[in-house]
Amino acid sequence: MTILDALKADHDDVKTLLGQILETKETRVRIRLFSEFKTKMTAHSHSEEKVFYRRMEQTQDGRPEALEGAVEHKVVERLMAYLSRKRNKGSEAWTAGVKVLKELVEHHVEEEEGEFFETARKEFDEKTLEKMGDEFAREKKRRGL
Repeated sequence: MTILDALKADHDDVKTLLGQILETKETRVRIRLFSEFKTKMTAHSHSEEKVFYRRMEQTQDGRPEALEGAVEHKVVERLMAYLSRKRNKGSEAWTAGVKVLKELVEHHVEEEEGEFFETARKEFDEKTLEKMGDEFAREKKRRGL
C-alpha cells in the first residue's frame, strides 16, 4: 500500500467519526467517538508530518504544501484540545466546535488528496510511495495505532 492509499483510508475514517459524533445526541457516545477521533487524528497527523511532509518539504513544489499542511494540523490540534476541555459534550457550543472541526478536516483532506497527492505522484515513484506507506504504518503503530 502506498502512503497515498494509507492517508486516504485514514481521512475516510476520521471524516466518518466526525459525522457520527454530530449525528448522535447521546453524550456518552459522543465522548467515546471524540476520544477515538482524537487518538486517530493525532497519530495520523504526527506520522504524516514525520514521513510524508518531511519528504515533501525536500521538493520545490511540495515544500509550500507540506508547510501549509503542518499549520492546518496545528489548527486542528488546538481545536481538539479546546473541545476536550469543554465539560458539556452535549451543548450547542460544543456541537458548533465539532462542526468547525469537521469543516477544517474536510478542507485539509480535499486539498491534500488533490494538490498534495498530485505533487507527490510527480515527485516520487511508486516504489518510494510504497516505502513511505510502510514507514507511515510503522510510525502510526509506534504511536499506538
